[in-house]
Amino acid sequence: MLELSFFWGDYDTVKALRYVDDAKKVLGVRAQEPFYRGLFAFYRAAVHFELNSALAKTLYMDAEGHLRPLGDNPQALRYRARLWGSYGALLQRDGDAAGYAAVLLEKVIPIAKAIQDSVLWGNNLQNMAMTMMNLQHYEKADSYYEEALLLLRGKANSGEQKLTLYVNAAKNSMFQQDMEAARKLLDSAERVVKQVPLSSYLPLYYTVEANFWERNGQLEKALHYLDRGLELANEMQSDDLVPTILYGKYEIYQRANRLEEAKRTLLAVLPYVERKALLRNKQTLYYNVAHLYGQMGKYKEATSWFEKFKLISDTVFAHAGEQKILALEQKFHAKERENELLLARSKNQAQELSLRKTQGWLLVAGLAVLVLSMVFFLWYSALRNRRRWILQKKLLLEQELKNVQQREKINVFNAMVQGQEKERSRIARDLHDGLGGMLASVKHKLSAVAEGQHRSNLNETDMELYNIIKQLDQSVDELRRVARNMMPESLLYMGLEAALRDLCAAMEHRGLRVEFQARGLRDDYGQAFLISVYRIVQELLTNAVKHSGAQKIWVQCFENDGHVYLSVEDDGKGFSFVEAKRSSIGIGLSNIQNRVELLNGKMEVDSAPDKGASFHIDFDLNE
Repeated sequence: MLELSFFWGDYDTVKALRYVDDAKKVLGVRAQEPFYRGLFAFYRAAVHFELNSALAKTLYMDAEGHLRPLGDNPQALRYRARLWGSYGALLQRDGDAAGYAAVLLEKVIPIAKAIQDSVLWGNNLQNMAMTMMNLQHYEKADSYYEEALLLLRGKANSGEQKLTLYVNAAKNSMFQQDMEAARKLLDSAERVVKQVPLSSYLPLYYTVEANFWERNGQLEKALHYLDRGLELANEMQSDDLVPTILYGKYEIYQRANRLEEAKRTLLAVLPYVERKALLRNKQTLYYNVAHLYGQMGKYKEATSWFEKFKLISDTVFAHAGEQKILALEQKFHAKERENELLLARSKNQAQELSLRKTQGWLLVAGLAVLVLSMVFFLWYSALRNRRRWILQKKLLLEQELKNVQQREKINVFNAMVQGQEKERSRIARDLHDGLGGMLASVKHKLSAVAEGQHRSNLNETDMELYNIIKQLDQSVDELRRVARNMMPESLLYMGLEAALRDLCAAMEHRGLRVEFQARGLRDDYGQAFLISVYRIVQELLTNAVKHSGAQKIWVQCFENDGHVYLSVEDDGKGFSFVEAKRSSIGIGLSNIQNRVELLNGKMEVDSAPDKGASFHIDFDLNE
């Protein structure tokens, strides 16, 4: 019921508030618990978000007051992240972009990261990207969009977040004049629209599509998308989106010199702006109407609108002066209150002097009682601290024993892995340098014998000789492939990125595409780290090729802030993680998990039958 309230808040506030009341009735006495009181305040704030921002802010802070004392409760933390995100959005709407950025960086993103909610985390990275974009820091915005996409890719039930991400990232690309990137992002957004056909973000998607086609000179196509967005905005009865889209149509008509249509569209914006209290919006609109009538040669109407523009401009200026006067008045009243406090304080000091004379003897008695109490307290504290110290020492010994066992286990596994890699390296070197050289030598000798025969006098024995040479070529190629898989030369001499790119290319075949992306990888990782990461990716790709039936696999690897993030995803048939542990796949997964733990990493598996599989690994290089 509460989620239904959240949905209907964009369309029917009466119905949205009714769902909140119904949810409260269903809970009965439990509705008075702090967690649910916080939820009711949160969902009521969401209903008032568009209607009354001041009331919405108050309700969000009321929700925070109920949820914050619940500490590390995951559900409470998730709602706290959501309420702070909405509160910050209201700050941004009021013009406080710096306040919104501070809320995202200090409240929302740390909470989402703490509860490992990738969707919530990615959504608020996107909000930070939009803030950077509004401040015209487009490159910083790009980095936030890319990080958000990595977190949201492959996540179920994140269609709404992906749609907003693709649309806003496309706007950011257009600001940088990168129309090719904008087109790819809008195509991705179009695919997501099919998953969320009732999204409240659809009007903005159509607006950005229109902006793209306008920049490419296709005005009719731009107007088509704006009409679709306007239709949805009217259905949602959004007093913010409808005038925004109408104003976009006006700008297109004006650039195309279709002045009559521009005038009709601009006048349609007028009722929405005049219902609002924002004087600067009225000032801008009156100026544009006056300028448009001037372009059309209707100077009488233009003069009338210029008079309105002048009047509203004077009001804006007077309003600014009024604000300064009010500020001075507040300072004056504050000074008066300060004088009153000083007077009251002097009276209190006189009363205190008389009281001190009568309270002197009570002070002596109180000191005696205090000394006795302190002696008793110190004795009791020492006894309690000793017991606590004994208990802590016992717990520390038990923990140290567990740590020693864990380190021993890791050392054994590490030694086993190092031994395997050394043996792989030795065998690969022997195969390549020893047996490979011998096969190559035999091939050259046989080729020399074959070349000595005259081609016109070939007999059956000579043809058999050529077949043997061909088989030797295939054997040498296979030998080199085996040696390269056991210890790839590109890993040792060209670094992690080149080795992973070669591995992905080698795994491709007809019907399977492996897409690799890397960013920020260095060339000075330790050899043990390089080999382990390479083996993890190799094992994951092998499992995907053998078991998933996928047509496409995505491999991403990047470093950021002392962490190396690795992601392998496929669009195959997926699997049940619990069942996989009991099968042969589970052995490979166990090996991967052991290698991840050995490198102080954490692995998250997201898979279900017919949903593909995603493996996300985080290596902490700071530990």
